[in-house]
Amino acid sequence: MSSIFRITKKDLQKFLPQRADSANKTHGGKCLILAGSEGMWGACYLSALGAARVGAGYVYLPATTKNLSDYPDFLSYKISEKMNLDHFKALAIGPGLTVTPTIKKLFHHLEEEFAKPVIIDAGALALVKKIKENWIITPHEGELAKLLDMSSDEIRKDRFKAVKMAQEKFGGIVVLKGHHTLVATKSMIYEIQTGNKALAKAGTGDVLTGMIVGFLAQGLNPIDAAVLACGVHGYIADRWVKDKDYLSLMASDLIDEIPRALFTLRKKK
Repeated sequence: MSSIFRITKKDLQKFLPQRADSANKTHGGKCLILAGSEGMWGACYLSALGAARVGAGYVYLPATTKNLSDYPDFLSYKISEKMNLDHFKALAIGPGLTVTPTIKKLFHHLEEEFAKPVIIDAGALALVKKIKENWIITPHEGELAKLLDMSSDEIRKDRFKAVKMAQEKFGGIVVLKGHHTLVATKSMIYEIQTGNKALAKAGTGDVLTGMIVGFLAQGLNPIDAAVLACGVHGYIADRWVKDKDYLSLMASDLIDEIPRALFTLRKKK
């Protein structure tokens, strides 16, 4: 039986990464985001922007990413099935990504050679069989339904049971996105109390993936990174609906609001 811990905005400050006055960009860490494909390049940039906004020192994208030169904040990395990943502190794979034979081989290479945290989202979820203890999968209800061979209605009926089943089946950390996002480990389920229906729009999950990998790049452990990212992600949406209609929130608005949200949370006593 898993313990349940409810995370409110008051809990978020203690998870925030700290940075010394003498710190430089290397203290923010390096992360690589394997994302984007034809017709879905926006997912790649939403993830990358999310990672940079929460403090990652270096954010790398595949060298083949379309219009990468238009985004001077990001670096490029030549992708191959046997590439050296030693200098990355964390990696994300999946947002807007079409799973090709090359991606499949690369994923298997990660399973065999990459011991650091990996966030698996969207298209890459289809490759998941069993994940390492420090890896994270981030399905929404529809994606989890496919992974568990259940209906979305069954998932929705008992989200706690579903996320626990997924964790037991796949291992690692499971983030079940949706109303009161759940973050499950082997012994604990964190229920995120921030967030609202304004987040029900394409691209918001891509931002969340980027936020998680950005926190991981700074050295947070995978559980804290996932809980903090989900909490801040929802907190931004809660702030949004205080003076704006919930239908108007776009994924790019989350990016714009990250600085103010982090500033406010860090100042709370």
